[in-house]
Amino acid sequence: MLSEASTKEISKSIKPEGFEQNKTVAKMGGSVAKNARKEIESKTLFLQN
Repeated sequence: MLSEASTKEISKSIKPEGFEQNKTVAKMGGSVAKNARKEIESKTLFLQN
């Protein structure tokens, strides 16, 4: 869900044209979601210990 939202916002900003540019934007959105997930997990694990 975060990946889709991130990709949508990045796409609005960059306005990609064509498959390759859209593919790059999708990877950027996925990276944002991945980093957010890792940060949430690290904070959650830190609080559990």
